[in-house]
Formats: sequence, structure tokens, C-alpha cells
Amino acid sequence: MSVHHARKNMKDKNRFSVLLKHLTSMANLKNYALAKSLQYDESYISKWISGKLLPSDKNHELILQAISECIVQSLTPETIPVFLKEYQVRDTTDLQAALYEHLESEYNYVKELQTSTGSEVASKIFYYPELTLDQFIFKMKHPSLRKVDSVNCHAMVDILNIDTNYQMLIAEMNGLHNDRKLVLPGVHFSLMLDLEHTDLSTSKIAVFLIDLLSNLANIDFNLYYGTQAEKKLIFSVKDIYSISGMLMDQNHCLSVTTIEDGTLSSELYHKLKSLCNKESLLIRKTSIEAMIRSHEYEHALFAQNPACLLAHFTEHFLPDDLHEELLETFEPVLNQADPNTLRHLHSLTKQLLSSAPIKILFYASVFNDFAISGEMDFYGCRVQLTPKQRLVLMNYIDRLYHNNHNFDIRVLPDGVLSDYQHIPRPSVIFADTFCSLRLKRNTPDYGICVTNKLFLNEIFSDFYYETWNSDSLIKADSLISHSILSLEILISEV
Repeated sequence: MSVHHARKNMKDKNRFSVLLKHLTSMANLKNYALAKSLQYDESYISKWISGKLLPSDKNHELILQAISECIVQSLTPETIPVFLKEYQVRDTTDLQAALYEHLESEYNYVKELQTSTGSEVASKIFYYPELTLDQFIFKMKHPSLRKVDSVNCHAMVDILNIDTNYQMLIAEMNGLHNDRKLVLPGVHFSLMLDLEHTDLSTSKIAVFLIDLLSNLANIDFNLYYGTQAEKKLIFSVKDIYSISGMLMDQNHCLSVTTIEDGTLSSELYHKLKSLCNKESLLIRKTSIEAMIRSHEYEHALFAQNPACLLAHFTEHFLPDDLHEELLETFEPVLNQADPNTLRHLHSLTKQLLSSAPIKILFYASVFNDFAISGEMDFYGCRVQLTPKQRLVLMNYIDRLYHNNHNFDIRVLPDGVLSDYQHIPRPSVIFADTFCSLRLKRNTPDYGICVTNKLFLNEIFSDFYYETWNSDSLIKADSLISHSILSLEILISEV
């Protein structure tokens, strides 16, 4: 066989076969060993790897699970770290699940190609006159996105004008590892959306942005805005794949083009990248340490009309002795923050909370979650308090609530703001000229999102005060009292 012909056959193999060959080669797993483990004839394995045959649709899930298990069992102390690094997982149990999901995504992609184009191998360029958003999203979720150790994506999507059921489906770039709560610094995703041409209320826009940023907190995600995104559905993976179309209504798109060739899609990728610049940046990433160094932390404290929506307790609500105790305990994890600077900021915060007017909105779950887990955000670090420390904090909250008439607390029952109830919500802290979101998840580098445009501050302000004045809020007294009682019982049992 000539070299040219061999390359042609290799190029014509379907993506599932290419992946299976790649995995078995990496694991040094021979066809006969895989066949023996699966109790299949070796000729079937050869045909799967060569691209002449696919596992049967009826049994493919069991087959792929068995392949994943066999690959993991065949690994050696030398090859295990290689696989764990490629799939960014902690152990072989997670690796087996990730291998199955990767194999299944490639298998389903090939089967869908058979249905939509009549071929198992995608053309370099293919055109679809019309697709439903279900079909578009399936093609957008290209199997190459499973390469979580390093992937670069840019998108221009009119995401606020599509059906709510599809909004988060399009945005979920890290869905593969969401359940394992992994930080994926190698996954870079930039999204441009249109904020001007939408019928959504400012509150719904704010809720969507909050959920979007929180959902994508464990990857390097950046958000941009521009009217260029109106009616557009464009998604590009660097050097791999692109798909583009025009939004016809909330559920359909027209003139969809897919590009499976990295060279051909490169121009589209770099065009999107050039539009996602500093001028169009909607949210700026930062950290508590950077905010303290630039005095943004103090500016936020002294801004006019301060208010916050809290999904977890923060360092703002600590009495002096407990603040000092936590500072001494957790100083090693506070990066470069100067302890004396933190003490100064705590003193300012304490004076403001005891006298200045401030509106604080808690999710109802905050109190019960804190009483049970003791987790709180201490200058951007997730720390855990002992039951006695939790009781000290709750008693301090109770005193503030009853002694300072300007300290107004209201409680929001969970689930009334958003349909995306599975997403961990961040805390939103804002004033007239400043707004920031503290993300609940661990993040690749930064845990704070700061609004980069004044009109976005207005959107969050409208959302907050609409929520603050809603009839669904409940009083804080009973929740505070219940938390204190629960902690007293917990301490007595201990």
C-alpha cells in the first residue's frame, strides 16, 4: 500500500475509530486482549478500530462501558498519570467515566452524521438549509470539546433571544466534568452576546448572567457584548471545528455551515477573537487580593447605596475576636494579603455595619447550610468554621439585626429567581458605581467578577430592587433563631 493511500484511509476513518485507536495505543492494549475482555471475536475489534464497522446501536452503551473498564485495567503506573493528565481527573474511577463519556460522544456524533449526511465521516464543509436548535446544539457540542486539558473556543451567540431551555445548553462548555467539580484552567471560552436587541426584562438578564458566570466558574470564561451578535449563532474551536447559522426564531436557525477542517475554520476563529477585545469586555476577572491592592475593596465598602445578595457568609459578618481567630488560622492560604491590612478593612466594615444603612438579601438556604457545614468565604478563600465558631457568628448577626435599625435583612426562598436550580449561585455585592460577583466554586485563577460597564450595574440594580420589593421574601428572625438553636444542639451533642 502506498503512503498516500495509507494516509487517505487514515483520514477517511470516522472519529470513533480514530479515538478508539488512540486510546488503545496509549494504553498499549492489544486487540486480542480487548476482544477477550469484551468476549467478542477479535475481528470485530479490528473493524471498529479500522472504521469498517461500528458497535451495534442496541448494545453500544454496554460495549463502550466495557471498553472503558478494560482500558483502565490495562494501565500501568507509567501510563496512569498520562491518562489522568489528558482527561484532567483525579483517579481511575473518574477516568473510567470520562473515557466512557468521550467514546459515547464520538459514537453518537458518527451516528448522527450517518443520519444527517449519509456518511460516517464529516465533509470539510457541509451546509444545512435549516436546523432546529436541538440539532444545532448537538453539532455545536463537538466531541473535540472533550479534550479538557487544552481547548480554545470563541462564540458569538444571540443567547438572550433563544428559548430558555436552550440558553444554558449552549453555554455549558464544561458539562463533562461539572459533576466532579474540577478546575479546568486549560479550557478557554469567550462568548459575545447582544444586550440591546432583547425582549427580556433587566431582572431576567441579570439572573441569566449570574447563572452563566457561576456555571462556568471552573473554566477560563470571559463574557463580551456587541450588537454584531444579533441573530447570530457562531461557534469556533481553535484549529479544529466551526459551526455558524442565523437565528430565525427562538427554536430554529437557517443557513447552517459546519467546518471540520482546522485550517478552514481558523479565519472565522480569529475574526471572533478580534471582536472579543477590551472595549467589548462585559465582566472583568479579579481577586480579593487584587481588589485590596488597588483599593477597590475599600471603594466598594464606602460606595453609596450598598446592598448585597448573599449565597454564603463572607468575612464582612465577623466579630473582632472571631475575625482575629480565623486570620491566625487561615493566614497561610490568604496568598499575599497583609494581615494588618485585613484587620484595618475589618475595622472599617464593622463600623459601617453598626451604623450605616445597608440592604442585605440572603438565600434561605444560607442559614441551614452554614449551620450544618460551617463553610464561609473568608477573603475569597473557602474555610470551614467549628460549631462553636458558627454559633459566635450567628449570635453576632442576631445582634446586628436587632440593634442597628439601618441593618435591613430580608430572606429569599430558593428557586424563585431562576429555572436553573442545579447551579450554585454566587454572592452579588453592589452599589451605585460598583458591582461584583463572588463565585461559589473554585476557579482557575480569579474568584471575583466585576462589571466592566456602567449599564450592567443598572441591570443588576434593577434586578436587586425588584427582588427586594417582591412579595415572596420572608422574615429573617425565624431563620436566625433556628440556626442558633440548631448550633446549640449540635454543640451540646458534640
